[in-house]
Amino acid sequence: MDSNFFGNFDEEPQIDLTPLIDCLFMLIIFFVLTMTFSRPVLEIVLPEAVHAEASGKRDEILLNVKSDGTFWLDQERQVTLVELASELDANPQKLLNIYMDKEADFGVFVSVLDLAKDKREGRFVISTKQEDVAENAQESSQN
Repeated sequence: MDSNFFGNFDEEPQIDLTPLIDCLFMLIIFFVLTMTFSRPVLEIVLPEAVHAEASGKRDEILLNVKSDGTFWLDQERQVTLVELASELDANPQKLLNIYMDKEADFGVFVSVLDLAKDKREGRFVISTKQEDVAENAQESSQN
């Protein structure tokens, strides 16, 4: 067997670091450019309102669906789906808030959603925590 077949073992293996250095330079350039673009171009100071008041009451229709399937508007009067539809037609600018009881029948839920989609074009809010509504009503009546 020839002794030169495996090459000369006297030379030490070397690793070419040129691609590694190129990658490091590209990463440094990327991060430097990214940092320059992340700074705000203009410092904008917006005026603050001095005499502003927060509105305590939102312009909305509160619909409570109880566990027995009854509908209550603003926790004051009981309505049917037909009366609810006429109420929604009479107040198209108001937001519809639907508070569903966790124990309410799913069929009632679907009928209310169909009506809300039809009358509000999909713009309404659904909540399942009935306790929060009762607490908020008690707090607002006490104030």
